[in-house]
Amino acid sequence: MPTFSYVAINEQGQETAGVLEAADTTAVERILEGQNLLPTKIVKGGGTKAKAAGAAFAVKAGKRRKVSLRDIIDFTQQLVTLLKAGVPILGSLETLAGQSDNPALAEVLIQVATDIAGGSDFSAALNKHPKIFSDLYVNAVKAGEVGGVLDEVLTRLTDVMQRDYEVRRSVKAALRYPIIVIVGMIVAFIVLVSLVVPKFAEIFAQVGLDLPLPTIVLIALADFIKGYWWAVILGVGGIIIGFKQLAASEKGRYWLDGITLKLPIFGPLILKTAMTRFTRMFETLSRSGLPILQIFDIVARTIGNKVLGKALLRAGEGVEHGRGVAVSLADTGLFPPLVVRMISVGEDSGAIDDMLGNIADYYDAEVRRSVDGLTSMIEPILTVGMGVMVLFLMLAIFLPMWDMTEMAKQGP
Repeated sequence: MPTFSYVAINEQGQETAGVLEAADTTAVERILEGQNLLPTKIVKGGGTKAKAAGAAFAVKAGKRRKVSLRDIIDFTQQLVTLLKAGVPILGSLETLAGQSDNPALAEVLIQVATDIAGGSDFSAALNKHPKIFSDLYVNAVKAGEVGGVLDEVLTRLTDVMQRDYEVRRSVKAALRYPIIVIVGMIVAFIVLVSLVVPKFAEIFAQVGLDLPLPTIVLIALADFIKGYWWAVILGVGGIIIGFKQLAASEKGRYWLDGITLKLPIFGPLILKTAMTRFTRMFETLSRSGLPILQIFDIVARTIGNKVLGKALLRAGEGVEHGRGVAVSLADTGLFPPLVVRMISVGEDSGAIDDMLGNIADYYDAEVRRSVDGLTSMIEPILTVGMGVMVLFLMLAIFLPMWDMTEMAKQGP
């Protein structure tokens, strides 16, 4: 029976796509109408369901978007469900490609399914898309294939990604309010300095007052912005471009990651987040049966911090020379004593995987507390900052006005 891909509108007015096997297009229309779907495009597939799904998504215009971590998490959860239900990997990928709301992800899944149909392993097919599937993801899948426990590995991998996603979302939520406030303060300051202050400067110049220091500074800023606004824009743009280029280079990224770990407020939070990722990834790969040296290599490339990644590579070299995991981590001087001690206990008891899980749970809770504390700490800092800015503006503008008032009282 031939395969057809389709694009249809559901009862909520949303566009959906999928794959059906039917005798002809009329039969496809009847099936879709029975599912309360209004078909807008039906394409007869030439070959596998994956290719048919690809034809369907090729006609979905204007909805291409980036594949996010949330998309990967949802895909992995759905894949685990299908695999546990006994659906073969190829059929699972074809089904998920047809159901995906993200055409970009659907196209990748189609390519992966096509590679598998051509004889490639699942992990090798995923490895062709490094921008979508990380080293951790690919190697975890490879370990699951070798051990015959792919669904279990994907379940643990989903847990790792879900926790990572929640941490990122919490940090972004904590920073959203201060970023909005800071941007608002900058915009308000620029508007005042460029539009309001020059008017007062003209008045003060006509009167011939001896201006106080805050007023002199404010007028100088206004003159600079008015005369060299283009230099300000070029300077800000140059800083942004330079920062991006620095972050894109290996040495620059290493330098920046080292600085972030030393920041007074964010440094401890970044370290705790990295410890959560490290222990979760290590536990997942270790339970998957990967050799410990390969685990160190994978985690070092996926921990998200170049400084800690290099430290993990050094620790891996120590393990390769016969030293224990805890001792090798302690020698780097970057891993908290708690992590080292608990891993040492896990090594001695032969339950290092369980101990890594306990460490990850502990740091999960620590990250949540740190994020909450960060929010409560930033608000008073912002309040003080706004107060200082308002006080500076008031002194710069009202001190000369008070002097003008005194001159008017004294008369000519």
